[in-house]
Amino acid sequence: MNACQTTHVVTAHRATRHSLDMLLKLEGYTVKTYGSARSLLAAIDTTDTGCILTDVQLPGMNGLDLLAALNERGVYLPAIVMSGLPDAEIEMTARMRGAVHFFETPLDPEILLAAIRNTFKQTQS
Repeated sequence: MNACQTTHVVTAHRATRHSLDMLLKLEGYTVKTYGSARSLLAAIDTTDTGCILTDVQLPGMNGLDLLAALNERGVYLPAIVMSGLPDAEIEMTARMRGAVHFFETPLDPEILLAAIRNTFKQTQS
C-alpha cells in the first residue's frame, strides 16, 4: 500500500529509531533509518523520494542544518521535524528550510502517522 513511500528517519536515539521503524513498517511504509545527519547526507541524493522525519538534536550537525544541507544539494524532500525543546524560533527556521510539520516530542503515534499520510498526499497532488 505505501511501499513506494519511503520515510527517512533521522534520530540519534536508537530506541526511537527502532520504534519509528516498526511503527512505520506496520503502516506499510518503506523505512530507512539514520543515526546522524551526516549518515543521511552520505546516503541520499536528488533521485531519492519520500519524506524525512528528523530530530533537531543530532550529533555533529543538527536537524535544521541538515535541512539546509539537503536544500544546497538540490534534495527537496518534505520534512517533518521533531524537537524536545518547544521553541518558536526553531519551528520557524525548520519551516523556512522545508519542514511541513513540526512536533514536540514525545510524539503521539496517531498524530505522526496522520502527518506522514498528509505529507505523502500533498506530494502526490
